[in-house]
Amino acid sequence: MSTWLETLPAENNVRLIVGFIDEEPMVAFFMGTAKRRKYGIFSSRIVSLNTTGMPYFDKLYLEYNSVLADPSIPLDSDLLFRSIDNMVWDEVHLPGLSLQFMDKLRNLLDRDGANFFALIDEQSSAAYVDLDAVRAAEMDYLSFLSSNRRSQIRRSIKEYEKDGVIDIVEAGTLQEAQDFFDGLVGLHQKEWTERGGAGAFSNEYLFEFHKKLIASRFSEGEIQMLRISTPKQVLGYLYNFLYNGRVYFYQSGFNYLPGNLYRPGLVSHYCSILHNARSGNSVYDFLAGDADYKSSLATGLDDMYWIRVFRRPVRYHVEKQVRSLKDRIKSVSWLSKNLKKIRNNILTDRLKKPAN
Repeated sequence: MSTWLETLPAENNVRLIVGFIDEEPMVAFFMGTAKRRKYGIFSSRIVSLNTTGMPYFDKLYLEYNSVLADPSIPLDSDLLFRSIDNMVWDEVHLPGLSLQFMDKLRNLLDRDGANFFALIDEQSSAAYVDLDAVRAAEMDYLSFLSSNRRSQIRRSIKEYEKDGVIDIVEAGTLQEAQDFFDGLVGLHQKEWTERGGAGAFSNEYLFEFHKKLIASRFSEGEIQMLRISTPKQVLGYLYNFLYNGRVYFYQSGFNYLPGNLYRPGLVSHYCSILHNARSGNSVYDFLAGDADYKSSLATGLDDMYWIRVFRRPVRYHVEKQVRSLKDRIKSVSWLSKNLKKIRNNILTDRLKKPAN
């Protein structure tokens, strides 16, 4: 958070909110403020928990969002909203809420006659690997995976190791970590450019933020930079955060080769999971996202939530209708893209059925 505050523009609209009970600080968090014109209909005053409320700066993609609170007080949505009584807002954005914090805000969603109107924009799974279980299985991590995933990883490792044994190196110095980060950014941007996309690090603020974060927190043991390679080529780099024995995978850069035998992402994560299990860490967390590789490599799932809260029912219902329309458009788009596949599957099923 200190790096975030230091790297934001000098003129920013982020405030530190502290809630007091009998002159004792009991709860603290940051709120960003922003104004947006929405749908050409109205202007909305937004406050956003531990984020700026401005998409360009919020590309950092905050997850496991919560607040600091004295454990002796019951933390719920009433306390949270009393803490921002002096702020003028139309919407409160609560991005990337952890399941634990979300449980404390359930009364925001469940109670009748509420003063506010909450909309769950997104619920995403955060896949993770229980590294204690991997150690208990004598490091046989593949036994936790489907036969198809096991086969893909083994085949890919066999192909890569024609050039020599795959090696994983964790950056031991700040300079090495910075070199690995540069390598990661190069591979990441190359991949996305070839896909026709921009890539995460095309956002200059995000790029500079991570350079400063690595520089300030690597010595504290909170940054893990990994390089996975054979003697002849680099498979990829992984950028992880470390905290209380938990490894949070944040970003990657992989060296993709032609054909489907080479799977640098699967092999890199496989090596990283074993490396962190041997290092004594407890959990390898893929963070939020519904990418197939995350769930297929995981031993468990947590939930994360993105919520917006509205003061006025009219705005809530407008947003609800807009989201419903977007969901229908996505459904039609998905159906049109997959119609041929569905039709072919139906025809295949019919051909398999014996004639009467």
